[in-house]
Amino acid sequence: MFGRSRPPAALRALIGSDERLLAVADGEPAETGAVVATQLRLWVPEAGSWRAIGWDAVVKATWSEAGLAVTEGVEGPDGLVTDLFPVRHRLAEPRNLPVVVRQRVERSIDRWEQVRVPGGTGRVVGRRRPGVDGLHWTARFDTGTPDTPAARTVLLDYLDRVRVAQRPA
Repeated sequence: MFGRSRPPAALRALIGSDERLLAVADGEPAETGAVVATQLRLWVPEAGSWRAIGWDAVVKATWSEAGLAVTEGVEGPDGLVTDLFPVRHRLAEPRNLPVVVRQRVERSIDRWEQVRVPGGTGRVVGRRRPGVDGLHWTARFDTGTPDTPAARTVLLDYLDRVRVAQRPA
C-alpha cells in the first residue's frame, strides 16, 4: 500500500467498498487509535470504535507534536454552522495523514466570502460534498463575533441571497 500501514481490521470493516484509502496513521493505542483518510471522509477513533467525518464538516484541522486536532462543524437547520470543541488524536506514526487532511479540507472549499455583521464578521462558505453535484452553502460566525439576533439576521440573509444566486436556472 505505498508504504502506508493498514487500518485495524475493525476499521476496515466499516470503510465502504467505494472508499479509497489515502492515508493511514497509527494511533495510540494502535488497535483503537488509528486515523484514516479516504477520498470521502476522515475516520477518527471514538468510544472504542470509529466515526466518519465528511470533509465538508471539518472546520479546522491542525497538526502538532501533541497530535492531530480536528474541529468539526455541525450545521443547524438554518444553515448556520456551530463549531464543536476540537478533538485531539494522538498519533504514534502520522505518516502523510496531516498533509492529506489539509489538502482534502482545502479542496472541499470552493468559495467563501467574509460578511460584516453587527459586532464582527461571519463567513458564507460554498463547499463540495463527495458524490454530490454543486456546492453546499453554509454560514458561520468568525471567532470572537457574538451570535446575536442582529448578527444572525444579517449573516443568514446574505446566505439566502447567495443560495438563490447559485441555483441553476
